[in-house]
Amino acid sequence: MPNYFIELLLAILRIATLGVVFYLLHPPVGRFRSIAAIGVIILQYPICRILFFASNRNFVASVAADTIIFLILGYLCRGESKDNDDFGDLTRPIVSAIYLNVILQFLNYTLGAYAYAVIGTLPPSFSLEMYAFKVIEALILLLWTLFYYRIARNMAVNTPLSFTLFTIFTPIAGLVAIAASSRLNADSSSVMLFGGVFGTLILALNMSVFYLYVKLSVAYESLRFAQSLARTPPVWTAEAGLSAAFISKYEITPREREVVEILLSGKTDKEIAIALDIAVNTVQVHLKRIYRKTGAAGRFALSALVRGE
Repeated sequence: MPNYFIELLLAILRIATLGVVFYLLHPPVGRFRSIAAIGVIILQYPICRILFFASNRNFVASVAADTIIFLILGYLCRGESKDNDDFGDLTRPIVSAIYLNVILQFLNYTLGAYAYAVIGTLPPSFSLEMYAFKVIEALILLLWTLFYYRIARNMAVNTPLSFTLFTIFTPIAGLVAIAASSRLNADSSSVMLFGGVFGTLILALNMSVFYLYVKLSVAYESLRFAQSLARTPPVWTAEAGLSAAFISKYEITPREREVVEILLSGKTDKEIAIALDIAVNTVQVHLKRIYRKTGAAGRFALSALVRGE
């Protein structure tokens, strides 16, 4: 018979894990999606446990249920729709759903290998040994999820797909390697112990790879921004004066352009009036219009706006 207290504890740990990813990292947009996401997060663990036992403890059925539910959560946590796109920004929550599911199965297999190495066989479903490994698995998954949330929230929006695929590939490759090694001699405790240790190293490596992945994605985004900025002509230079884009954006007249360009050279209102052969009051009228158009509070604010300071 199941231990209902431990099952409840496991359910709470799973709710906390999914909540961190699908409610903090990728918060659902809209009341319906929020309520639906909360319902799925609460019911995920009970549904998967019921399906697992209903399928006569079929591991494949359990993995399939986890995958489907995680993908549903990823869909519910998509961003706002853009350009009549009903799916909106779906990429990042789906990537998190796939990644979290892979790590879950990876931990399950790794700790199962440790259990086999220690006990000599996989413990029964409702034994204290199995529950102990399940609690350890849930705690490790929650800690990994907190790490994932802390790093992923700094992730750049426009991240190359190759970085994402490489990061997800690491735990998948480790899972395949452990499964292949365990089949060499399924009855050998030493082989299973090796699989558990190897899995632990892969998990640590994956966390390092993911951390590096986020750092690279942020650096890549910064590089793209710098390249874009380098291609953008300056608003003002001493040689060319004000750019056509600035003049067009703020509807600067030819006379106002002359006033601004002389002002940027450090001249006073009187010196501007002498240079343009107009009255000082006329210069001040032009400046007031320029301040109103650009939203600058005065000559220093206008200078900072044009120079990009």
